[in-house]
Amino acid sequence: MPRRRVIKALTKTQKRKKEHLEICLDTESVTSASGTGLNRYRFVHNALPELDIDEIDLSTTFLGKRLQAPILISSMTGGFDLARKVNRNLAAAAQSLGLAMGVGSQRVAVEEPSAAGSFEVRDVAPDILLFANLGAVQLNYGYTVEHCRRAVSMIGADALILHLNVRKRFSPRAIATSKGWVRKSRRCAVSSKFP
Repeated sequence: MPRRRVIKALTKTQKRKKEHLEICLDTESVTSASGTGLNRYRFVHNALPELDIDEIDLSTTFLGKRLQAPILISSMTGGFDLARKVNRNLAAAAQSLGLAMGVGSQRVAVEEPSAAGSFEVRDVAPDILLFANLGAVQLNYGYTVEHCRRAVSMIGADALILHLNVRKRFSPRAIATSKGWVRKSRRCAVSSKFP
């Protein structure tokens, strides 16, 4: 008899992460009458540029990894089933294109270890520059260098992003203090064995 998969209820943090992804998928909520902001830029047309496209090399080395272009597929999501699929697709694209990638905040996986799989992408992107991710504010609420190390080792990352959510300070769900972030982030950087 086939085993039935038991679906656990999402934690509060997992629900919030899922909301973030749903907002991005809702085209009406991410666009406005003023546009995306790209309408502020105008490119001067040049039908006959004096260059050979094959001579243009955007590649660079960053943190010891060779990138085909200085592009980071930025931190987005994690913590639930659809996030796993998104992260794996983004990682496969990064691998194919030779780009860097950062996963979404791994706080949800630190709090709920069963969510760690939604961040694991090394099997589809073994060569990319991969960034683990935690909110810097968590250092004010008990997270230590050990939590940072756990986030990095959890996904086999090359480095750690300590992200800042200034906008969250104005949210009713926000953790409202930023005092000490810089000092604690510096201590984490000095004490860890990764960038």
